Amino acid sequence: MDKVFAIGDIHGSYELLERLLQYWNQEEEQLVFLGDYIDRGPDSVKVLQKVIQLSKDFDAITLSGNHEQLFLNWLEKPEEISEFYFNPKVGGAATIQSFYSEPSFNQILDSYSIDEITETIQENNVEIIQFLKHLRRFYHWDPFLFVHAGIDAKVENFRDTKKDDFYWVREEFYSTPHLAREIVVFGHTPTILINEDKSSKVWISPCSKKIGIDGGGAIYERGRLHGVVFAKDSNEIKIHSVGVNEEPTIETIELS
Repeated sequence: MDKVFAIGDIHGSYELLERLLQYWNQEEEQLVFLGDYIDRGPDSVKVLQKVIQLSKDFDAITLSGNHEQLFLNWLEKPEEISEFYFNPKVGGAATIQSFYSEPSFNQILDSYSIDEITETIQENNVEIIQFLKHLRRFYHWDPFLFVHAGIDAKVENFRDTKKDDFYWVREEFYSTPHLAREIVVFGHTPTILINEDKSSKVWISPCSKKIGIDGGGAIYERGRLHGVVFAKDSNEIKIHSVGVNEEPTIETIELS
């Protein structure tokens, strides 16, 4: 397809995802997800089920975020990682609860051991676990490179980036121009933390080679979930944005 519709970090916000998908033209636009489908928000499992279905029906491109990596690591080493993963800032408790019918995470912990929880999740959600294990690190759609967090700014070939940097890198990437020729579209770091005006708008670097589209979703007050349309042989990007208790917006920006 000659267009891409890229969606930033969702974090269990199923309602926002459904609202944003209304603006996706499935006949013309390749759907690309930048990862972080889970944690913090209330509907991680519903988000994963939706994304899996879209990957089956429309060949949606699905990247892994650091939160998918955290979840898989937790399944492997629950005793070591649970304290960190269940921290409210990480938000793993919300994901675990989305796998259960119990009304609260504390009730799950009262009813089952950590090992029982991890075993049950893996036994009852084989498709989801396999999907998470086979997510992509990047999607190259020349001249754009879609990643979750970023790349090593010091390498000329983005493929020389260390695996973990695709999921975890922050300031080392976005605070300095990168040597690779691609325009890097990334999530991971909420634009509220990068934009000078602290807004959740899509962030474009001074060098115009980095585009941050994690608008914070439902996690931040006045956060937004962005769906950004990129077109072949065009310097314009179209940004569809939805937010909790906010009217949807559409904005067109010309890249320099």
